[in-house]
Amino acid sequence: MISERLNYICRNQQRLRAEEYIHLRDALNQDGNVDPSNIGQRVILPSSFTGSPRYLHEKTQDAMTYVRNYGRPDLFVTFTCNPEWPEIKAELLPDQRSFDRHDIISRVFHLKMKKFLNLFVKDEIFGKVKCYMASVEWQKRGLPHCHLLFWLETKIQPDEIDSVIVAELPNQQNDPILYDIVTKNMVHGPCGEHNLSAPCMKNGICTKIPTTFSQRNSDWRDGYPVYRRRDAANGVLSASLNIRGRNFTIDNSWIVPYSPLLCRTFNAHINVEYCHSVQAIKYICKYINKGSDQATFGVRNPNDEVENYVNGRYISTSEAAWRIFEFPIHERHPTVLQLAVHLENGQRVYFTTETAVQVAQNPRKTTLLAFFELCNEDEFAKTLLYHEVPQYYTWANNKFTRRKRGENVVGYPGIKKDSALGRVYGVHPSQSECFYLRMLLHHVRGPTSFQYLKTVDGVLKETYQAACRARDDLCEDIRHRIRQQNQDITLPYNEDIYNEGLIQIENKLLQLNDKSLSDFGLPSSVRTESNAAETMTHRYDTNNLTAFVNENQRKIAIAVASSGIAATLLKDGKTAHSTFKLPLSVNLEQQSTCSIRKMDLLVNYYKTPH
Repeated sequence: MISERLNYICRNQQRLRAEEYIHLRDALNQDGNVDPSNIGQRVILPSSFTGSPRYLHEKTQDAMTYVRNYGRPDLFVTFTCNPEWPEIKAELLPDQRSFDRHDIISRVFHLKMKKFLNLFVKDEIFGKVKCYMASVEWQKRGLPHCHLLFWLETKIQPDEIDSVIVAELPNQQNDPILYDIVTKNMVHGPCGEHNLSAPCMKNGICTKIPTTFSQRNSDWRDGYPVYRRRDAANGVLSASLNIRGRNFTIDNSWIVPYSPLLCRTFNAHINVEYCHSVQAIKYICKYINKGSDQATFGVRNPNDEVENYVNGRYISTSEAAWRIFEFPIHERHPTVLQLAVHLENGQRVYFTTETAVQVAQNPRKTTLLAFFELCNEDEFAKTLLYHEVPQYYTWANNKFTRRKRGENVVGYPGIKKDSALGRVYGVHPSQSECFYLRMLLHHVRGPTSFQYLKTVDGVLKETYQAACRARDDLCEDIRHRIRQQNQDITLPYNEDIYNEGLIQIENKLLQLNDKSLSDFGLPSSVRTESNAAETMTHRYDTNNLTAFVNENQRKIAIAVASSGIAATLLKDGKTAHSTFKLPLSVNLEQQSTCSIRKMDLLVNYYKTPH
């Protein structure tokens, strides 16, 4: 089934093509004899193909949409199939093991997953769930496991963690069932001094389980709490286990964090983590959307995404069974609708040789064009921003239609609000006009056309960047601070205020990626020698360097290297090409110059000692 879909994509690379609408239209209008097969770019492996890199990228962006709307997730859960489940063993034939029947494993785990989600979403065992994400993966030995993220309506407070998550051995006398489940499924290791070559070991330390004991969960590490793990002096329990043919005495430092309720219900390895900050999102998304297992292979054409995907794809028999049964690999709630963003007549259209003329005459309507049309017809839509539309309207048949289910919106009869979210596709700042168009769509309510977005206070601006600048209030804080300092309540905006705003923006650009305002089509700031030096020192933590400076010279030394690899080995190292604007290709037979402009702030900085 997968091979057939990939074969179709491979065999139709020459026939199925993509191009911006205005380019296709102009090419056909200017030359009636043009060959449509020579227009456009090849479509390789689309995001609609489950498991493709673009598909996984979209899932990651959807996860960030949940973060933007609901903040950090509350729980990160990993639920692993247990091959010893009685539901699996009951269906085995004589002399069969569970690993011989991946079809049974898939069916049972799928049912367990449905029950697992129902406990969270319908039974609300940890409170009402606002949204969740789930992704199924497979271990090398074939067992499926699922990573899940849950956002709760009522956040779990730090002093409530111990009532939800436990990282200690249960008391065997008081709860023998849970004790057996935990010792069979929730023990990590052996690692540390028992196995220095374990995969979890890095620089002699286990990266999964803390080696120190803790009496309460007051400390944090990488966005997760250091769970309570009491030591022997506080009545810690121990157990003797045979692990891979060796006897070990384990204590609380071996236990993976778990929920007693979930472990007792499913008798499986269920790792439950409490997320304290959004810093854990990157780590979580790596597991939620890291893609399929890969095998070692050689690539003939690195630009052929289909070939790379087929050659590198490793599918276990267990995953194959899951796919044959058409069980979902990713689940989420609520839905996230991807919203197009493009310049006027700049939408991407897809066509074949036979449909090129028809597409040029009647292009498919995008969500952005449908949004403009909706704002012209619907009064309530004029109160919405672009990304808010999916909460009140459904997208079907290339148009937005009012939702028929959901909560009634006060003051607007016939309007219902659902939990669906909208996500506007990202645009790189180098595509300046489309980037500023996207910015306007996040700030202008109810636009009826592209010209509407360019209009500010009744004046039609020439560009979207000009419209953004006319709506810009970034300098309001600077004006307010100067008024407070000088007790001048009538202080008008002036060039000094705007210049201070440009300097602050450029400081942040330099700190993040060594870019200046001119790299993004913005006016350059006016700097004196003093604020140029301030800009450079802003990029360094001078407090931490004070001791070093006092012992040496009182100047900032920038470590540079000729290559990126060498620069990474230096403290705050940078390449000479980026620091001094050196050309990447130096012709020794001709005169080569650095590309530092005469009015660049780097000129004033480098020519004087600081």
